[in-house]
Amino acid sequence: MKKAIFLISFFSFSGYYVGLAMLFSLGLTSYSRFYSVPLRIILAVVMIYIIRKNIDNLLSNKFFKYYPIFIIFWAFYFFKVVYTESIVFDGSLGRAWYEYIFYSITFVIIPATAFLSIPFEKFKDTILNGFIASGFVLGLACLYLYGNLLGSGIGRLNMITYQTGETVLNPLSISYSGVLTLTLCVYKLFFTKMNSKYEKSFLYITILLSFVMFLLGSSRGSVIAIILSIPFFIIFSETKNKFKFIAVITISIPLIILAIKVSGSSIFERIGNTSEDKGGGREVLWSNALNHFLEHPFFGGRIEIGGIYPHNFIIETLMATGLLGISLIMPIIIKGLYRGYKISSIDNTNFFILLILINGLTQFSFSGAIWTSNLIFTPIAFILAYRPQVNNKI
Repeated sequence: MKKAIFLISFFSFSGYYVGLAMLFSLGLTSYSRFYSVPLRIILAVVMIYIIRKNIDNLLSNKFFKYYPIFIIFWAFYFFKVVYTESIVFDGSLGRAWYEYIFYSITFVIIPATAFLSIPFEKFKDTILNGFIASGFVLGLACLYLYGNLLGSGIGRLNMITYQTGETVLNPLSISYSGVLTLTLCVYKLFFTKMNSKYEKSFLYITILLSFVMFLLGSSRGSVIAIILSIPFFIIFSETKNKFKFIAVITISIPLIILAIKVSGSSIFERIGNTSEDKGGGREVLWSNALNHFLEHPFFGGRIEIGGIYPHNFIIETLMATGLLGISLIMPIIIKGLYRGYKISSIDNTNFFILLILINGLTQFSFSGAIWTSNLIFTPIAFILAYRPQVNNKI
């Protein structure tokens, strides 16, 4: 069980991109589905095994009452997928209709169910280590494959594609993976007791690799994820660690600025151009999606417009499923945030779950589609799976 949980934690986010990076580096871009689809099926089988072994724990969870609402939302979303494909039928979808259903099930529904079923307190270290290990491996892969681009004036990883035609990893995926791994490593250094110098060294190395991913990705959204995470580090730290953390942040800022300039990362330029390029065109996407929602306010309209999703999970939910869909899914997200804060207040070693959720909510507010939103619903599953020994009213 421990190995199975580590495996699905490893591939929940950063680990998935390691295989893609290898394929791209070998020039096998067209074979990416021969990697992603079998991997998703294998992970789904492992997660179904986990659910089967922990079914009693799942059914006895007092928050299992939210699960039928969760399933109803996705059933309605699947209906809207079929509606967009068969009734509208005007090329509105950017991929085959069944892929939206397949990836929703394997990216979101089964992982959330699996993590909700486990005794979280028993396996939380395994989950955390799986996330950090995947970030470490992806960081090594990025350093090996793309490290030569740092300082070359490329600015952002995908710019090499425009210059040479080489296929590379999505810079957003790399950047968010870097920030998530970095914040989890900092959490572990500040909130857990470690006697091993090797473990501390591993975390410091992983932080450096995570920063390399952040520089290569140059994502504005990942900067927001860091900014949103910092206050919670201060809130949940012990008193002596609050000052220590603030001191580390203060010392790090000029070093980070220097590293960004030396590496040639375009993050400052992209932040400065936000109003000019309207967030990389997101303002137009959001406007179009909201207008479509206003045309179909109660049950929503299409899941995509012209093969493009809005790059904001709330606006996408409104556009695709209307007020009905948002009223089903938002109570679950709000409950996750509220309970995540409460259990972190009671035991600050649980804070890393809230960190993952903050990163997920930030990422899917600016990129990604709801059918890949595992980084929102898996940490919510962690939060709802947690059963404190005392104060079980939360």
